[in-house]
Amino acid sequence: MKRFYAFFAFILMLSFQLVSAQFQITGKVTSSEDGSPLPGVAVVIKGTTSGSVTNLDGDYILEVPGNATSLIFSFIGMQTQEAAIEGQTVVDVSLVPDAIGIDEVVVTAMGIRREAKALGYATESVSGDELLGSGETNVIQSLASKAAGVQIVSSAGTPGASSKITLRGNSTFTGENQPLIIVDGVPIDNSTQRTVAGDYPYNEGLQGVNYSNRAIDLNPEDIESVTILKGPAAAALYGVRAGAGAIVYTTKRGSYGRGQGIKATYSFTADISQVNKLPELQMTWAQGNGGGEPDGAGGWEQGTYDVADFGPDMLFDTEDDQALSWGTANSWGPKIADLPGVTATDNLAAFFQTGTGLTHNLSLMGGTDVSSFRLSINRTDQDGIVPNSYFDKTSIRLTSDANITAKWKMGGTVNYISSAGQRTQNGSNLSGVMLSLTRCPASYNLNDDEYGYEFPTGQQRQYYFPYDNPWWSVYNNVLNDKTDRVLGSAYLNWNPLSWLTPNPG
Repeated sequence: MKRFYAFFAFILMLSFQLVSAQFQITGKVTSSEDGSPLPGVAVVIKGTTSGSVTNLDGDYILEVPGNATSLIFSFIGMQTQEAAIEGQTVVDVSLVPDAIGIDEVVVTAMGIRREAKALGYATESVSGDELLGSGETNVIQSLASKAAGVQIVSSAGTPGASSKITLRGNSTFTGENQPLIIVDGVPIDNSTQRTVAGDYPYNEGLQGVNYSNRAIDLNPEDIESVTILKGPAAAALYGVRAGAGAIVYTTKRGSYGRGQGIKATYSFTADISQVNKLPELQMTWAQGNGGGEPDGAGGWEQGTYDVADFGPDMLFDTEDDQALSWGTANSWGPKIADLPGVTATDNLAAFFQTGTGLTHNLSLMGGTDVSSFRLSINRTDQDGIVPNSYFDKTSIRLTSDANITAKWKMGGTVNYISSAGQRTQNGSNLSGVMLSLTRCPASYNLNDDEYGYEFPTGQQRQYYFPYDNPWWSVYNNVLNDKTDRVLGSAYLNWNPLSWLTPNPG
């Protein structure tokens, strides 16, 4: 017994030493250019895989063992930096932009091209090929993980859904935190359509629908390069609308040259999407003690409704200290296996489908010694993981440039986009598909009945009156939207002196 106590004391002391050897380090990571916080920076203990990530304010908290010597800070577009711990509990770091590509040419306001090293503000460039490599149809979403400080929040599950972008986190509580979108020197609207909710609890306005933001109108195949302008410099170039930064897209144009003919390029992309993981549902117990099928707020279409099951017996204390018992003997209702003609149904797994996406791109380009053109046609068709949901888009874009004389040059672009979508509500609302799917008992099949998801009268089948049947919603309560948009720009350049080029675009 004494040996046991001695061994126990030794283990206890060893555990205490191990626990006491751990200590906490906090700190902040900022940019060396303007001192702004950097969210998403990886902070790793050197020689291990243990680490943390900075939050939106650039702050981090990390539990560090006593034998740790330094921390490694890494971030896309920034030089990896090592900081010695040396007994410190606060380690702040300022990261320096990666010097690679410092001589590259970037596009600023009005399409003016300048060397990055000649600018007095932070910029980053992404090529059009890098955007295409992402396989995304939304040019905002295709910037994810392509540049430092760029945060993309995408809305999955709905074809053509919107994407939100911020540069180095939010900069205001009440104003616009998304950067201004510039295409060939012209600001474009990147707003997201919205609807207004109806009177509670009915969502007549379908505000739970996930709409598209207008950046989806741009065709990634038309993008030559992207320049990201951060900080106050963007506002200086484009005004207050660019207070949160600016993303400047430069599009592809035709090429000059006699006898080159017309070059045709075709590309095709296909993708599939599936639900990554579904929650586990109990498939043993039926609903309550009876169950039924409501036909409205006060009646039952079929079956009977017995005394509801309130779960296992519980004991409550009232204000006058009297004990009240509540519950039923059969605390979880009958087993589904014991009910005649009833089988357990995983309504979640039976509802979602495999989404598909098809994208076709055709471009024609050519030119002469004094003129050039490029014509592109894009067609995108997406079917979502929610049945009967889709998004399609057709885009036609024409650019043309001409050297009128040795000193005069003109050109223009016109882009017609037609898009349409059919969507259902997401989220936890009465008409949203997820509310009914996640709460429906396994003993009730939402779409496998004599009547399917609706009765001959057209009224939906519901296991609980306020919740819409998701199958009924996707075929009878959808939101259809259609957008026709024309984007255009033109320029006329006069170059009176050979060494003065106002817009080399």
